[in-house]
Amino acid sequence: MQPYRVWLVQDLIEKNKRVFKTPVYQRNYDWRKDQCTKLYEDIISAFNNDRKHFLGTVVYIKGGENSSILDECLIIDGQQRITTIFILLRILFDFATDTQDSLVSELQDYLYNRNCDESLKLKLKPVKGDNDGFKKLMDGNIEKADPASNLARNYRLLYQQVLLSMKTGLTLRDILRGMKFLEIVEIILDTSQGDDPQTIFESINSTGLELSLADLVRNYLLMSDPNQDELFENYWLPMEQSVGYDNLAEFFIHYLNLKSSEKITTKNAYLQFKRFFEENNYSHETMLRELQMYASYYSAFIGREDTYSHEINYYLLAFRLLDQSTYYPFMFHIFEDHQNQKIDEKTLVKVLRFLRSYAVRRIVCEIPSNSLKGLFQTAYSRMFKQENDIVNYYDVIGTFLLTLKTKDRMPRDEEFVDSLKLKNLYSKKKMCKYLLATIENEGSHEKVETESMTIEHVLPQKENSAVWKKEMGEDYSRIFDTYLHTLGNLTITGHNSELGTRSFAEKKKIILNNSKANILNKQILSEDHWSENCIIKRAESLALLAVNYFDYENVSLINRAIESEDGKHFTLEDIGEVSHTTPYKFTFMGEMVAVKSHRDMLQKMMDLLFGLDPDCFDNLARVQYHPKSASHAYISFSATDLHSAGQISKTDIYFEKHLSAISIMMFIKRMIEECQLDTDDFVFYIE
Repeated sequence: MQPYRVWLVQDLIEKNKRVFKTPVYQRNYDWRKDQCTKLYEDIISAFNNDRKHFLGTVVYIKGGENSSILDECLIIDGQQRITTIFILLRILFDFATDTQDSLVSELQDYLYNRNCDESLKLKLKPVKGDNDGFKKLMDGNIEKADPASNLARNYRLLYQQVLLSMKTGLTLRDILRGMKFLEIVEIILDTSQGDDPQTIFESINSTGLELSLADLVRNYLLMSDPNQDELFENYWLPMEQSVGYDNLAEFFIHYLNLKSSEKITTKNAYLQFKRFFEENNYSHETMLRELQMYASYYSAFIGREDTYSHEINYYLLAFRLLDQSTYYPFMFHIFEDHQNQKIDEKTLVKVLRFLRSYAVRRIVCEIPSNSLKGLFQTAYSRMFKQENDIVNYYDVIGTFLLTLKTKDRMPRDEEFVDSLKLKNLYSKKKMCKYLLATIENEGSHEKVETESMTIEHVLPQKENSAVWKKEMGEDYSRIFDTYLHTLGNLTITGHNSELGTRSFAEKKKIILNNSKANILNKQILSEDHWSENCIIKRAESLALLAVNYFDYENVSLINRAIESEDGKHFTLEDIGEVSHTTPYKFTFMGEMVAVKSHRDMLQKMMDLLFGLDPDCFDNLARVQYHPKSASHAYISFSATDLHSAGQISKTDIYFEKHLSAISIMMFIKRMIEECQLDTDDFVFYIE
């Protein structure tokens, strides 16, 4: 690796017969207004102060084996700055050409190679997506480039900046002089000497303008591969086009949640991806092939591709409208089984319908969603343990979710109906609107377009309305507090602002003349006045429709106990029954963990809880936490404070492990409570 401090324009760009090539693994040119404006301001400041301005680092690999020119430079870092400088140089060239300024010749030497083949004339070759637009720009045909591209946008932006500078008295030479003050550190890599472009790239980009997860994964899979162009064209580009660049990061996180049992976050996703890749002996091509397969499912999940039937897409839309992407890792399994012809379309639709009902019922019944991620990371392997389980595919899934011993089981009809009638649905606006829209459209031959509609309260949200106090009578405050946001008082409308706090009679008139939501508004329009009894009756009627629409096909319960197997399950309310037993697994927040003993269960629960709330454990260790009944610390930063110390993985926090089975369960219960989590989420199984 050879680092030099050089002038960007005079030393790096001016050299003849040099082409800066942006490899396929690099992102497109994506600088926007803020970055371009800042660069231009730095250039003008450098001129005004008559001093150099350090612009950062440019890293490239010099000369490829098949290079047909004297000096080919593969840009590893710095393509955004270099591309912007070329745009600005072309703008100065255009101004100089229009005014017949003698500066044209000098600028031409910066922009184009002399005495070479026409195909090598341009000194910059961007990635494929930008190449056509860049050629048009350099040919003086910027008006023919895609006007929405960053190349065209930034050309127009910088053109106006230059024009404004000239109106204030600066000349083209002044602006070019400012550009000549730009200094960089030029790092030239030599792979034959052991320079690793990927390692250096990651080190450089750990600071400054952070690369996206998609950029990092793409570079990791393509940068060092000799067939990078082929891999890009055959796998990466189709995948990016299918999912969309802006959705790639979320896709990779869902993929990792499918493949890994680790806790995946935006911050650790790239490191987890590299670890998974290396530990499972993937090649670049096998990983890209697998990613492309899951991307085809994901593009359907997020509505970018319409490759499945209307019925499948109908249920996929539900998860988007409900914002329930936590289900996607599990759905990857289902769609893969469908593609591999393990299940037919009818079974796929039944499963999606079941999952949609499960999602809606959980939200309505106010079951916390914090266990969903763990549940769906491990659910498939917990359901399908034997090859012949596939034969009863739908029943296996249904049995699992209907017979869970935790809060994650499918809510029963009576729970769902009670919650629909009494819970605050409006606080969960996405679910509330989807529920109301489904009630309206599922039972109607003529579908109502509900996307632009909003949720309307019949009894208005504005408290102490004199009109409505009179309408509801002396019990107004109690009715307001009890029923305002419940199903019986809610509808959807495109005339929310018009309805407001108007009287019930006025609202009825507006709804009658304008609303197309006939099923939702039928009972409202049939009432002479609005009362507690009206709200209750309407809630009961709509709840019956909802429980029908969010039903699922009958499940034939599988005889074998999928979840408990041959063991018995216990909760933290059964602590007194655990003496002289051996646990073999536990579930917490939907995640199943195998264990060998009570102490092993304590170790794995402490690791799991620390991952969920490290600050809580730092605070407990700092005060040397101990139960009231104990005379010594149970959690500390020092092992010597404990009788027999266990250590939370990859931390300097220790916990007491020399405890009886009952004491261990009490300790686990206290730790769950200290993390402000639900002890009902913890279920363990003994042999």
